[in-house]
Amino acid sequence: MIEYIPITGSIPSNGRFADGTTMDSQFYFKEIDYTASFRDIVRIINIKILKGTQWEEILTQKRREQLVDIGCSYPVQYLLFDFCLAALEGDQLDAKLFLAHSFHILGLHNSFNLLLSVIINERLAYDRDVRNLLTLLGRMNEPRNAKMYLETYGSEYERRYDIYLCELEKLKS
Repeated sequence: MIEYIPITGSIPSNGRFADGTTMDSQFYFKEIDYTASFRDIVRIINIKILKGTQWEEILTQKRREQLVDIGCSYPVQYLLFDFCLAALEGDQLDAKLFLAHSFHILGLHNSFNLLLSVIINERLAYDRDVRNLLTLLGRMNEPRNAKMYLETYGSEYERRYDIYLCELEKLKS
């Protein structure tokens, strides 16, 4: 659905709304005969994640096969987790770097990558619906041993992880 929203820029991480477009601008989606906004797309993704979308579903099939073939031992989806933490904290530069790495290494679908790129470039990470998306996406990709990262990566990671945990608590309430 993102292709109906006027976005400028290119992959991997410099998508922006066209002039005069906002998160709540309405657009007509011909295939489903429906009018919706960028916010509506974010809300739909949130619902899909809550219903059990797996991180593999946002990757291209070819990339999944390549990662399996090379026997990648590092759980590369953690790049997306780090993106979520940086975005929730408001660190635009780190978020863009993690997103670019996620796009190239994970093979994120172009449309999903573009959606995340717009979130960062338009500074939408403080919007409640977007924060829910970033938190749910983070939860979907959270390392099993995320707390152990605290010792390894220090205070910057600890600050970001605490923000993420606060956002998780908000989702529960």
